[in-house]
Amino acid sequence: MISTIVRFRLPPGETREEAMAEISKTLPIYQAAAPALIRKAIHIDAEAGTGTSIYLWTDRAPAEAFFARASEMIKAKTGRAPDVEYLDCDILVDNSAGEVHVF
Repeated sequence: MISTIVRFRLPPGETREEAMAEISKTLPIYQAAAPALIRKAIHIDAEAGTGTSIYLWTDRAPAEAFFARASEMIKAKTGRAPDVEYLDCDILVDNSAGEVHVF
């Protein structure tokens, strides 16, 4: 299990509403990444001009393949590639399923 934290810049002057509208257009991309992509959370801070996404993947290979493509898409939109951090997941607490997984 792999977690990724992706930090990106918003285009200059983009509002939260504009960012959310743009991100909404990309949701099918993330849905198509299933079953390798388990979860994705998106956080927008328009005041700071930044966004952060947190992903949970089955393993690293599909995450790396996904970000090889997604980084180019983000760079084309914002002028800068995102920062992608890969983290091995040691413990996952899943309260919605009432489970704890140790890897």
